[in-house]
Amino acid sequence: MNLQNLSKDELLNLQQLINKALEPPGPLIYSDMKVMIKDIMDYFDFDQVERAMEALNWKWRGEIPTIYDLREEAERLLWGAAKSRLGSFKNEHHDIPIINATGGFEARAWCDKEKTKITKLDLAFVVTSWGSSIEE
Repeated sequence: MNLQNLSKDELLNLQQLINKALEPPGPLIYSDMKVMIKDIMDYFDFDQVERAMEALNWKWRGEIPTIYDLREEAERLLWGAAKSRLGSFKNEHHDIPIINATGGFEARAWCDKEKTKITKLDLAFVVTSWGSSIEE
């Protein structure tokens, strides 16, 4: 692109686009995420996770975690997934969730097309999984 060939209006539009691209990202919309996280924390069956971990003798740092430990880790992962989605992984396509996972938990976060707010969060406890693919 040769800037010398642009009209005054085209230069003005280009400058506006550059200014917009250089603006710092807006603040995360914490109130929406708090509502989603509270909903997950209120309805996720942590008792079932605890029973599964006891049955499997599944330990974290040498101990089977308490409900408090499970809830604390789940909330940390949810916040981490949301912050990563709008931060470090903002350049990924908006349809792709960002996953934070550890100790059986998987927290996933999706964002809007503009990548300015979290639109969906989910939490899973995975005992086993399997995947396969064929490269074309």
